[in-house]
Amino acid sequence: KYLQKERGVKKRKQDADVINNEFSIFDPAIDEGLLKEERSCYMFAHDQIQYGAYSLMLENERARLHHQIGHSILGKMADDHVSDLLFIAVDQLNRGEIFMEEEHGKMKLAKLNLKAGEKAMLLATFLSSASYLEQGISLLCDDHWEKYYDLSLHLYSLYAEVEYCNGRFHNISLTVKSIFAHAKVY
Repeated sequence: KYLQKERGVKKRKQDADVINNEFSIFDPAIDEGLLKEERSCYMFAHDQIQYGAYSLMLENERARLHHQIGHSILGKMADDHVSDLLFIAVDQLNRGEIFMEEEHGKMKLAKLNLKAGEKAMLLATFLSSASYLEQGISLLCDDHWEKYYDLSLHLYSLYAEVEYCNGRFHNISLTVKSIFAHAKVY
């Protein structure tokens, strides 16, 4: 038992050493004043430094990073609980959407955009709601009315409703025409 405990202590010490070595790569940036450490987190010292670092990344690297961040945030959310993190997660996933090549992943993101659109609508942030719903519609596959009728109908119907609230009547007309063209029941 003592030997196991000693091994556990050694293992934790080794893990701590690895983590310290990993974070030591930030030391030169901290010394130069580019990064600062606050409560065991590293932050850019100024927004312009963060913007500069971000702009140096290739566009597909940025999209991949947003995709990973979105999935990480989603993993921290409870499945049955629609939290404020939903907006952050969906925004990140939308920015990394080019990495969603499979239909299943796109439909999952379309559903998340629907949830975010519904929540934004409840908060009376109709422009945000329209943006989420429009993004959800854009993710639908070509034959979405046949394969994903309920999702399509829900996205299009809410989009028409929120665009009414936004006073964008031209968008309503196009959306309602699409709904009527594919409706199964009147």
